[in-house]
Amino acid sequence: REVSTLSCQKTLSSAKEMPAKKGTKRQVEAATPVAKKSKADATFEGVAEAIQQAVDIPEVVRTMLLAGLPDGLGTPSDERHELQTGIVSMIGQVVLGVQAKLQEGVDAEATKVGGADGRRAELGALLAKAEAGLDAAAQDTQAQAAAHAAAEAAAEAAAAKLAESQEAQRAGDAAMEQAQQSKARLEMGLNVHLRVVEAEECEQHHQALLPLLQELALDQSLMSALPSVCAKQPSERGAFDAMVLEQLGKILGEKVAELAKFVDEAAPAAQQRAAAVAEAQAGADAATASRASAAAALKASTLAEQVAKDAGQSAAAALAAFEPEYMAATQARDEKRAALEYFKAYNVGSFELLRDKTSQTVAPTGGA
Repeated sequence: REVSTLSCQKTLSSAKEMPAKKGTKRQVEAATPVAKKSKADATFEGVAEAIQQAVDIPEVVRTMLLAGLPDGLGTPSDERHELQTGIVSMIGQVVLGVQAKLQEGVDAEATKVGGADGRRAELGALLAKAEAGLDAAAQDTQAQAAAHAAAEAAAEAAAAKLAESQEAQRAGDAAMEQAQQSKARLEMGLNVHLRVVEAEECEQHHQALLPLLQELALDQSLMSALPSVCAKQPSERGAFDAMVLEQLGKILGEKVAELAKFVDEAAPAAQQRAAAVAEAQAGADAATASRASAAAALKASTLAEQVAKDAGQSAAAALAAFEPEYMAATQARDEKRAALEYFKAYNVGSFELLRDKTSQTVAPTGGA
C-alpha cells in the first residue's frame, strides 16, 4: 500500500511511546540508542541505502523511515509490537518499490536491447546478402573472363584461317588470272588488230601485235616476214603474204583456245578456294562478333561485381557503425541488471534478514 507522510508520522510517534513486550530485553536496552549501534552494521546500512534510493516518495517520508529503522528492524520479529510491525511493513513496501523500479529499468533496457538485437540481425542479414551477392558476382566475372579469353582465342584462330584461305586463293588463282589476262590480250590481237591488218595497211595495229607475238615465241621467219606484209596494201599482197597472215591467225586462235581450256579446268578449284575464303570470312565475322559480345558481357559483369563490392562495404560499415550503439544498449541493460541483482542480494536480503530475525537468532554484523 502507499506509504503516506501522515501515516508514517503517526506510526513513528506511537512506536516511540509504546513500551516493548514484557519479559524482554528491550526495557533494559531502551536507554541505549539503537541507531548508534546500527551505524557499523552493514545489514542496517543495506536497508537504509534501499530507503535512500526511494526517490519517488517525499524526502520527509524517507527521513522518517530512516529514523524509525533502528527501532522497527532492530527489534526481533517476535518482540515487536503492532506499531513496530507497521514500521517494518512500511519499510518493506519501500524496499519492494525500489526493487520494482529497478526491475522496470531492467525491463526497459531489455526492450531496447531486443530492438537493438533485431536491428543488428537485420544489418547482419544485409551484410550476409551483400557478401553472397559479391561472391556470385565474382564467380560470374571469372566465368565471363574465361568466356572472353576463349572468344579472343577463337577470333584469332578464325582470323588466321581467313588469312590462310586468302593466301591459298591468291596463290591458286594467280595462274588462272594470268591465263585469263593473256587470253584477253590474244583475243584482242586476233579479233581486232589482226583483222585490221588483214583488211588494210596499218602500222599502228602491227605495233600492237608485236608484244603478243613475242609472248608466243613465233618462228623467226614468220616474225621477219610480218613487218613487210603489214606495210603493204591488201591489193599488193601475194600468196606468201596471205599465208603469213593466215598462219598468224591460226597460231593466235590455237593459243586462245589453249588458254580458254586452262581457265575452264582451273575454274572449279578457284570456286572451291573462293568458297573456302567466304566460309573463313563468315567464321571470322562471327568470331569477331562473339568476341565483342564477350567483351561487353565481361565489362557488365565487372561493373556488377564492383557494385556488389560497394554494397558489401556499405553493409559492413553500417553494421560496424551500429555496433557502439548495440554495445551501449547491452552495457546499460547489464549494468541495470547487475544493480538489480545487487539490490536483491544486499538491500532486500538485509531487509529480509532483519525482518525475519527473532530473539533466538544472532543479528548479523557482516557485509552483504
